[in-house]
Amino acid sequence: MRRQILLALLVAAASAGWPALADEPPGLSDAVRAYTQTSSTPSFEYALVDLNEDGVLDAVVLLKNPYCGSGGCDMLILRGSAGRFALVSKSTISNQPIKVSRERQHGWHTLLVTVKGGGIQPRSVVMPFNGRKYPLNPSVQPRATPAHFDSATALAFRMGGTP
Repeated sequence: MRRQILLALLVAAASAGWPALADEPPGLSDAVRAYTQTSSTPSFEYALVDLNEDGVLDAVVLLKNPYCGSGGCDMLILRGSAGRFALVSKSTISNQPIKVSRERQHGWHTLLVTVKGGGIQPRSVVMPFNGRKYPLNPSVQPRATPAHFDSATALAFRMGGTP
């Protein structure tokens, strides 16, 4: 219960623009550039949350063009550590809202990701961590139940990278 309260406070702090969370964290753009293998940082949106409950904020990143298609954008899960982020997982065709479930698999919170566009019936799907990564393709994951959706916490995204 205490962990869920902490998670809710972190999300609320991010959406309220508290100074400690107002600026893009050090190393986030570096990790995005390393993933995209580009010299300039592409536009992206990010939300900070402790997905593995190690006391350090991780990043959920939605890349923007050209990393988007008719079904959505590439989503990166980056594990936070002192001044840097490391790629944990990549998923395709992801959209907001993205929520964090109370449920955990292999120590990481399950994500609820919206899929839509490209002929996909819009819905929220369950994305559990399998011990190494989150699923690559959200569109083939099971539909989130109303109970899943109602008990999860929505992430507040901010703009990152180049304007």
